[in-house]
Amino acid sequence: MAVISQAITMQAPTPQSIVDQARFAALEKQVELLVNQVEQFGPFTPTQIKTPYINRSHHVLLHSNNSSDSSSDSRSDNCSDTNTESPRTTSPATSAIQSEQAILEIFDKPSTKLALRIVEIIQGYGQNVSLSNVPWAGKTKFLPIVEDHVIKNETIPMVLPAFPFKSPNRKDKVIGSLPDLGEELALMHLNGLCESIAEIYEPGANVLLASDGLVYNDLMMIEDSEVWDYSSAVRDIIKDKELHHISAHRIVDLLGYPLTHNLGREEYLIHAGCYRRELVAKYGVPDFDSREAIRNDKDTAMTYRGYIKFLTKDLKHSRLATDSQSKRKFKDTIEDIALKMIHRGKIFAAAINQKCEGFVRLSIHPSVGETKLTVPLIPQPNGGAIMTPWHSSVAVGIDGSFKTVHAEDVRDTHDLVLRNGRPYCFREKSDLYDFGNLKVEFEHLYPCGLIIRPGGESHLQRSLRDVNMQKVRKLAELQSPLVMRGFAETTERELFISKAYELGEVLPWTFGILQEVKDSGRTDKLGSNVVSNEAMPMHFDGVFKFVVRKDENGNPILDEQGNEVKDQKPPKFQYFTAIATAPKGSGYTLFAASRLFFQYLPAPYTVDRLEAVKWRMDNNGFWDAKMQDLDLVVRHHIHNTPCVRWHQPWDESKTKFSTCQVTIENDSQEIVELVDRLLYDRRVCLRFTWEQGDILIADNVSMMHTRTAFTGDCDRELWRIHFD
Repeated sequence: MAVISQAITMQAPTPQSIVDQARFAALEKQVELLVNQVEQFGPFTPTQIKTPYINRSHHVLLHSNNSSDSSSDSRSDNCSDTNTESPRTTSPATSAIQSEQAILEIFDKPSTKLALRIVEIIQGYGQNVSLSNVPWAGKTKFLPIVEDHVIKNETIPMVLPAFPFKSPNRKDKVIGSLPDLGEELALMHLNGLCESIAEIYEPGANVLLASDGLVYNDLMMIEDSEVWDYSSAVRDIIKDKELHHISAHRIVDLLGYPLTHNLGREEYLIHAGCYRRELVAKYGVPDFDSREAIRNDKDTAMTYRGYIKFLTKDLKHSRLATDSQSKRKFKDTIEDIALKMIHRGKIFAAAINQKCEGFVRLSIHPSVGETKLTVPLIPQPNGGAIMTPWHSSVAVGIDGSFKTVHAEDVRDTHDLVLRNGRPYCFREKSDLYDFGNLKVEFEHLYPCGLIIRPGGESHLQRSLRDVNMQKVRKLAELQSPLVMRGFAETTERELFISKAYELGEVLPWTFGILQEVKDSGRTDKLGSNVVSNEAMPMHFDGVFKFVVRKDENGNPILDEQGNEVKDQKPPKFQYFTAIATAPKGSGYTLFAASRLFFQYLPAPYTVDRLEAVKWRMDNNGFWDAKMQDLDLVVRHHIHNTPCVRWHQPWDESKTKFSTCQVTIENDSQEIVELVDRLLYDRRVCLRFTWEQGDILIADNVSMMHTRTAFTGDCDRELWRIHFD
């Protein structure tokens, strides 16, 4: 990052001429606005300034004349937890008028703007313990690091010390020694963060997982073999789920050993103790005092308290607990282990700092956010307590929500689910999962959705005709999209249609009840994007479907001008089967869940505020319509949860067909960008890949959906029926 060479102060003398006075007044307002915008980066002192941004406490904007300087002494951070280097000396303050261009260069610089957008995405995944109204005090620390990578067109690297081993308390806390649904959710969550960055920055981002299993396992009497087995299974998840933005390192990687990708279990176990001792010898600080660090550093103090809390439960049934002659003795033992863990953590942090210079530092521990960003790996509904997957079990609610819990708290209310013969998660007890004689298996998707597959030895003979469609409908009301995969006869036209009538009231359109959704080849303005290979806007089906309002005698109701009054009447459900699919990597269908939209709704927006919002849309082409006074949020007809009603703005740069302009009628136009961004958020929106023969049912009230583009010469074809 460039060195600081110039300072601009708001205390500059006021110009004497009328023209200059006017320019000065305008610039003064502009600078104050910029000050307020950047104030969210966090308060900082002159000894912390190493960026060309802003010092609020001195009301000074800082600017560099050497934006190309990338020498090592200009880096603002190398992933360390402390930063004591003094800033470079700034020149005397100059007139704000004279430095107007300098101010604009700071905030209009493309690399700074892009870096800020990237940092804001990362910040959105964080949850720090803020000591003020600043969301992330470390923003000023990491912004120049990210911008440095942006200038060089490099992948944004992040590092997270995590994924050590499962808690030894397999009775009260976790359900096994190997990764389960919790680790899968956490890894997909982190990969989604990187994919979100890749959507605005082509080189993308990666998260390096630095496994700290060998750092602590001997203190908790966990075998080295268990650390290896756990970390190997984590790597298997990364590979099987194709999480291309996640990589995992062991201690041996941080120590710089060559060819560690060829390291086998036997060799690892032979040398595990040596790796641990070498880490301590290489990065240990002889005079480090854990107690002093706890007294003087807020993050260390919070980490220590966290250690005490989880160690007390982790070791509840261990030999350490049974050998302790009293509660006081056990408490002293726990505190001693926690102090050693603080020391080991300091050593491990030093190794990461050296290996990960120029990385954005993430953490699973509570933090004030000055030197790292605390990232909940499985964010909880309603802002629940943060628990890592290796210290908890996952309980899947009947609504599809994922909650981190201790096993002892849900054994009576949830069923234990096995996968491949191993404990996998807890699932809320419900008759909806009982399909009678039809044996089925369930897979919960991230961030939403449910797959049902035939179970048992005779699954190849199980047909769509065997499925209880009313039970499927009820599950779809709670966990859309619901997919039935692996059943026979799903592309038989008459059977597909007959099962629609079992789901509910089938709703006809002008073309009939079944639409073949495939590329028609038409490219003129009056064609429909539904039957094209284009990407589509986020929407709900039936946004353009209206019915005439009638009185008790069945007569049309007229308005004051004598026109028939029409009400929007979208269908409640979509029902699909996949006849043919697009090439891999295209033709996805995206489903955004309203439940998750409101879970991640940022301040100052609230459900109450959005429920009052009205919007209008102007369309041309095939969907030629002008509608106003539309509700942004409606309540679900079954469970009364808030649901988003929206049609994404869609201009001529995105389509050959109908365009759509959207206007907020009674609130800020910023809501348009908010809704669009959040509906595509990977914590909210499922990117669904079709397989031939899939049956999919989606609740058209609680879900929004869209489609990505696919090649025009492929045979992708879906059949769709709407029903109530």
